[in-house]
Amino acid sequence: MEYSTTAVRTCMYALGKELISLQDELTGLDSKLGDGDLGVSMALGGTALCETIESSSAKTLDTLLMQCASSFNKAAPSTLGTLLSMGMRAISWKLEGQESITEAQLVEIPRILAGEIVLKGKAKPGDKTILDALLPYSDAIEAHYAASGNLREAAIEAATAAKAGAEATKGMVAHTGRARWLGERNKEYPDGGAVLCQRIADFLGSFRLT
Repeated sequence: MEYSTTAVRTCMYALGKELISLQDELTGLDSKLGDGDLGVSMALGGTALCETIESSSAKTLDTLLMQCASSFNKAAPSTLGTLLSMGMRAISWKLEGQESITEAQLVEIPRILAGEIVLKGKAKPGDKTILDALLPYSDAIEAHYAASGNLREAAIEAATAAKAGAEATKGMVAHTGRARWLGERNKEYPDGGAVLCQRIADFLGSFRLT
């Protein structure tokens, strides 16, 4: 099955709204681990996504994603905001000239995003970052889709893996970002980026592209 640019627009607009709704939760969590700007940064990025979707006349997915990446980066110039915008650019390169996306390509997106974060963010699993939820999510959605061919079921199963990954960051000591300066003092809380991944995974598991 394939999904049109219009369907992707609808999903990304809803995702932008979801990011806005997470502001208070992410701010409260990040205030314990960093400088407390994660919630505001993601809400600003979400607002930029919605505004870009509403104003864009892009017909191809790569153009749309590049526009979203640029606006997101300008609106949310935090470390995670920059990494996510780079991830959107990397995804756009894989969809050059396409006006629709297949289910198989959708399943590849989390892995592309994780790869860009590893490359540009210099983080690895166990560093208490978004990767600790995103990589399990990537593994799970790929495995379940390969076994069942059902994208919706795979997304639901993968959301469970993302939740387990986010919860596992409790007890970890951060090795990147501002949180690393807290040392052992940040162990009792989950990573904000990992929780963000969990929430997006939950959203995608319940969202219908058609």
